[in-house]
Amino acid sequence: MRLWQKGIVFGALFGFLITLFKREERQYVLTQSKQAVGQVKYIYQHPSQSVHQLRVKLNDVMSGVDQFIYQLDQIEKKMNEKAKKLDQ
Repeated sequence: MRLWQKGIVFGALFGFLITLFKREERQYVLTQSKQAVGQVKYIYQHPSQSVHQLRVKLNDVMSGVDQFIYQLDQIEKKMNEKAKKLDQ
């Protein structure tokens, strides 16, 4: 590891440790860590369901992207119509 990479890692660890001086921060980190471990365990125990949920989410995203592209096309058509009217 290069010196600057070590510096980045050391700085991140140092900053993380400093934030843990506050009790609320420690509780937050502990709670979030437990939730992350629980989610990883669930995914490991139910891989097919996790893949299905991921596919559903991706389909939702793709549907939203398709709608956005359609709306952009409609805006482009309107702008082209206005530009043609202005040119005449």
